[in-house]
Amino acid sequence: MTDLIETGGSWSGRERNCCYLNIGGDRAFADVSYASGVDFPDDARAVAVVDWDHDGDLDLWITNRTAPRLRFLRNNGSTGQQGLAVRLQATRGNRDAIGARLVLSTVGETSPPLTRSLQAGSGYLAQSSKWVHFGVGASRRSCRLVVHWPGGATETIDGLEPGGRYLVVEGSGEATGQAKRQVTLPDGGLPAVPSTGKARIPLLERLPLPRLEFLDDENRLQVVRRSGRPVLLNLWATWCLPCVAELHGFTERKAEIDRAGLDILALSVDGLADGEPAGAGLIRSFLEKHEIGFGSGRATSAAVDRLDVVHDVVLTVRTRLDDKYTLPVPASFLLDASGRLAVIYKGPVSVDTLLADVAVITAAGAGKGVVSGKIPGRVKDPALAYPGRWFLRPHGLAGVAIRLADRLVRRGHLDDARSFALLAADLAERNGNPFNLKHRAAGVLVDLGNAWDGREKLNRAERAYVLARRLDPLDAKATTNLGNVQLRRGDVRSAEKTYQETLSLDPDQLQAHMNLGSICLQEQRNLEAVKYFREAVRINPRFPPAHNLLGTALLKQGRRQSARRHFQLAVELDPKYEDARANLRAVGGPVAAGAGS
Repeated sequence: MTDLIETGGSWSGRERNCCYLNIGGDRAFADVSYASGVDFPDDARAVAVVDWDHDGDLDLWITNRTAPRLRFLRNNGSTGQQGLAVRLQATRGNRDAIGARLVLSTVGETSPPLTRSLQAGSGYLAQSSKWVHFGVGASRRSCRLVVHWPGGATETIDGLEPGGRYLVVEGSGEATGQAKRQVTLPDGGLPAVPSTGKARIPLLERLPLPRLEFLDDENRLQVVRRSGRPVLLNLWATWCLPCVAELHGFTERKAEIDRAGLDILALSVDGLADGEPAGAGLIRSFLEKHEIGFGSGRATSAAVDRLDVVHDVVLTVRTRLDDKYTLPVPASFLLDASGRLAVIYKGPVSVDTLLADVAVITAAGAGKGVVSGKIPGRVKDPALAYPGRWFLRPHGLAGVAIRLADRLVRRGHLDDARSFALLAADLAERNGNPFNLKHRAAGVLVDLGNAWDGREKLNRAERAYVLARRLDPLDAKATTNLGNVQLRRGDVRSAEKTYQETLSLDPDQLQAHMNLGSICLQEQRNLEAVKYFREAVRINPRFPPAHNLLGTALLKQGRRQSARRHFQLAVELDPKYEDARANLRAVGGPVAAGAGS
């Protein structure tokens, strides 16, 4: 589900709201969603029913997971029809008379009575009005109400008029008329907000950044380092007119920016679409021509890719690995004096906005972990919409670090991924391991080890698996993969011991059984090999290599007929499995002609 949400999906699957009309007959309903006007494509969650405007029909309040968070739908489709509303007040048991059953009949008419129950809760996360509503149509005849109270008493009340609102107190034997509220609700709507191409994303918790390199004027590779002052990393391009206008704005107010204690590092992304940064001379001459007077350089493809990962994780956006990039230009990243990310700007940022944010991140006490919202000088943290106190302190940074580590692994930035996985584990340890974050961090380290293994960096892969086991000693996958690396390095005894540890954690770990069986087979420990391969066949009876190796081990014990049976099964499961076909021919078994022959 999280994967769906992060790729633009909806908790509701983008289903429109539905409305069904009872048309009588054999419990038949008609879909009147469009005709009723309720078929909004909202991510709706709860609906509460109430005669809000007291016109005799029921209206709807709907809450949504996304904007608009609340909708009021006024029922205008019941012209000439009337309702009768009753509010109960019990004198024994619960005062709201939850559980009462009300039966309303029309005097002098043979139509069946209407029955309602008074409930607490009306579907998912909703509570409709406790006014019990009866739709009595166009009838003008008086009504009789029978109330079955929760305590077991029954009370009959006559003389209720259509269109009326009544309070019934248990034991009173009467219904007291109640005045109607006069409610005026103006028609509402959601005006479309034009896209500006700009966004300002302040972070609730400051985020360390991965390693970022750039090329200076001398074509030397430099690394963005903390300077003890806030820094604005600005990505721009010579062909981007908004970028150039933004740079001019920074230059015109450079004195104010300097007084605020802000350094600006403008990194050109020219040429990266073609795989290589533009030449230093081209960028230098462009900046001199436009009289841009602050730090500059040329971004590397790896640095932009890492910033793109940060952007996607902060905004909970998941892209395909071949999507480069989701960042627009211009795009800027405001770092505090410790080098932690405080605000992301997509599109041009005004100097006034920038200076206001710098004032926040340099205010005394600002940025120490999770901010409180109370910063001296009446400066409010940019991530907080309203002043106040935390109900629960967020544990978001550890989760963000895990997502960053995961994405960096998938993008191939393995050293940075390790740093963020360890950061997440440290934060989880200090915060009491909420949501089992250490287990998730261990999972990222396993993926990191797999990536190093794929690059034939076995020492680094082994260290990643060891770290994963340290974070989560019960992670059988980390233990198995550690054994795989040890086996590939030729350390058979360590691998065997590690696989045994795997089976103590997960007796059904197929790969551990297969590799242990193979070790025993190579060392002529055929009885043990048969035991491990039999377990592998039990775990996955449709795994051809398990049958083939079990047959091999059985054959070494002289059990030719049993070996033939497993060779035959391997071939039936995979007719192209040449090793199994050769083994079957060797023991005199019939090998069907066809694929692989």
